[in-house]
Amino acid sequence: MSDHSIPFIVGIAASAGGLEAVSDLVQALGDRHGATFVIAQHMSPTHTSMLSALISRETQLPVAELTDDLDLRPAPDTIYVAMPGYDVVVTEQGLLGLRAPEGPPGRPKPLADRLFKSMAEQCGDACAAIILSGTGSDGSYGVRAIREAGGITIAQDPERSKYAGMPSSALHTGCVDLTLSPDEIGTHLGKILSRPRDLGALQDLHGKPNKLSDLLQVLSARTGVDFREYKASTISRRITRRMLALGFADYGAYVDFCRGDPAEVEALYKDLMISVTRFFRDPQQFDALKASLCDMLEKMDHSDQRTIRVWVAGCATGEEAYSVAILILEAMGGIEKVAQRRLQVFATDIDQQALDVARRGAYPISAISDIPDDLVDRYFLVRSETIEVRKSLRAFVLFSRHNVIQDPPFTNLDCISLRNLLIYFSSALQDKVLARAGYALAPQGLLFLGAAETIGSMDNVFEATQTSDRIFRKRVMTRKPVVESFLPPPASEDPHTPDPTRRVADTARNHAASQQFDSLIRVLAPNGFLASSTGAILRVIGDISFVTALTESTGLQVDLKILLPQLRGEAASLLNVSLRCNAMRRGQWHRLADSAQEEVRLTCYPITTGGDSDGGGVVLIAVETRPRQAPSGTPENLEPGEQEQYIRQIEDEVVSTREALQQTIEELQTANEELQSVNEEMQAANEELQSTNKELESSNEELQSTNEELITVNEEIQVNSAEIQHLSAELAAVLRANPFVMIVVDHALQVRHASRQAMRLFELDSLPKAGVHINQCAAVAGMPDLTSRINRVFRSRSALIETAEFQGARHELTFTPFHQKDGRGLIGVAVTIV
Repeated sequence: MSDHSIPFIVGIAASAGGLEAVSDLVQALGDRHGATFVIAQHMSPTHTSMLSALISRETQLPVAELTDDLDLRPAPDTIYVAMPGYDVVVTEQGLLGLRAPEGPPGRPKPLADRLFKSMAEQCGDACAAIILSGTGSDGSYGVRAIREAGGITIAQDPERSKYAGMPSSALHTGCVDLTLSPDEIGTHLGKILSRPRDLGALQDLHGKPNKLSDLLQVLSARTGVDFREYKASTISRRITRRMLALGFADYGAYVDFCRGDPAEVEALYKDLMISVTRFFRDPQQFDALKASLCDMLEKMDHSDQRTIRVWVAGCATGEEAYSVAILILEAMGGIEKVAQRRLQVFATDIDQQALDVARRGAYPISAISDIPDDLVDRYFLVRSETIEVRKSLRAFVLFSRHNVIQDPPFTNLDCISLRNLLIYFSSALQDKVLARAGYALAPQGLLFLGAAETIGSMDNVFEATQTSDRIFRKRVMTRKPVVESFLPPPASEDPHTPDPTRRVADTARNHAASQQFDSLIRVLAPNGFLASSTGAILRVIGDISFVTALTESTGLQVDLKILLPQLRGEAASLLNVSLRCNAMRRGQWHRLADSAQEEVRLTCYPITTGGDSDGGGVVLIAVETRPRQAPSGTPENLEPGEQEQYIRQIEDEVVSTREALQQTIEELQTANEELQSVNEEMQAANEELQSTNKELESSNEELQSTNEELITVNEEIQVNSAEIQHLSAELAAVLRANPFVMIVVDHALQVRHASRQAMRLFELDSLPKAGVHINQCAAVAGMPDLTSRINRVFRSRSALIETAEFQGARHELTFTPFHQKDGRGLIGVAVTIV
């Protein structure tokens, strides 16, 4: 929840090579913008960071290091640096605080994804995320959350980064607004922060259609998507965000810019798509969906092995589609127990780039925090920088580009998810999409909506479930009567029947019923056959040899293919229409090529049974014959009775043709869906090949990730080395200018530094880096023993002053111990002779 008392927060993520980039960025920042800057630089937990000190030299803004003992209220125009070994977050109270790392031990610290996610949740659109040089993919998951909340996202140009891993990974999400060098980021960030975030001017344009429609027409012409029915507030907010990111203050100037820059039109289009989602977003709603799915599956006939069909519209990068698939698989007993044909999840979106990410099924390692622990190992492969969806789960989900507003919907679905999609549509467009969902759902099918979405005026189509007020069920609508089986069950002996006499009576009764049924079908079809809903011939009655033909093309399977070619297609159509309508259907009279005396007609009688596992039933197909009829004259020459009979015959044929056409259309739709599924499977196979190639490359990526902290430490060491060289040069200058004899001795009594006078007195030509032991110095007549006195100072840790006469003069010898910066450890002793 955004809190207006929190200043605008800019989160900066960096890793290897990030120290130089951060320095260039803060140098380019102005003095006062009213924003708070939080730096999440990956560092080794065991390494003492000097990042705060280094940054403070590059900017006039105050730099503070966050500590783990106190949460701070962010101050404007202040740069905060996270301690090594901790994550930094914006708390619900609007404070900046350090938290113990989450997830696997090898994840970078501080984690930029965790910082960005907390910024999005607490600051809303009053925040910005910046991704600088670094290896790995940290920050790429967080920029999605910032983009969804309406914040600004900026990445360092990979070509100008020492290490392009983090910026490139962020760019691949499609959620980065600007790509600049660090100094350009600092300059442009100042422009962004200096402009007010005012939506009033754009919202006023919605009352002037010609003004706003100019830009929407540019979008429609470029992308083919009509945004005119989207919510005005959504359109205004996203356009304002782009104008703010690019530094435009005038709407007209921005429209002119879009006309001349196709790349910006594409960027605005992606911004309006908001292709952002997460695994198991809103866990309570997913728990409710799981309960509804379990209830739906329990009510299904256990012998019904049909495919469960689910549609996730607006799937973005696929996390929600995979989440829904996991829920259903768990409700069905686990992925190990579910055959691939039992579940189909259609995941659609109009953002092709987001669909490409979804098909790959690889996400930043930060996504693991959204997935329940008991599901991670079974459905995902955990890499060093990513988590990947297992191939067994990917096989259940088919991704496709589909516009839910314009394209025809899928049909006969058990569940549809429109979560966080309707909130961007106007009321009229919401009703249109919900009406399509009602058409696509099977009776009692489930509709899954987001926390801020309702069914509006469509309560005559949907009803709320008991598990959640955001999960709806399609109301039962009577379409066709349910026909119960009138056939007796097959005779069987139940070993649990206690009375043998009753068992014998039941067997006799079943045998009698079977004989009655046999007599009945022989009356209806002296010559014919029984066929299943799939076209398999189960039993032949009488003689049908004159309407069958066995050829090389028919094969050895006993089904409708053995019929003569002129009867084969009509038989399949009549079978399906008869079962669907649960009524007798007759075909047309056909003249047989080999018979000059007879004509043949097929008549179908549906025999629906409740025990069929496929729910299709059986059809009795009678083969009727009659003598060949002589051609009749034109209808005008027929007698009135014959004309009426002719008209009735034509009407029957029209009805039959219409039903056959409808059946053909439905079969064509099914065939199209199957072709689409085959295409998706081919794409999945291609992705698997790509995945295999990525696995070969993963070893190199893991090595780069392992070296990340070493690179960061090395950069700081280089900076420290430069400082040490600078200090060494200053010390050498001081010693050269010192008129007194002075030497600096370490614990090993090695002379590490000496003034020019001391070099002359002790006859030292030069000092190597390791120093010279004090006993190697030339002895000076009359000078007290320096070795014993230096050892005494090391033991007492206190200064010693003595006087002595040598070289014809009285001298004062001062032995001064010096310690580490914190005063704890003794480093050496400085000996001064005056």
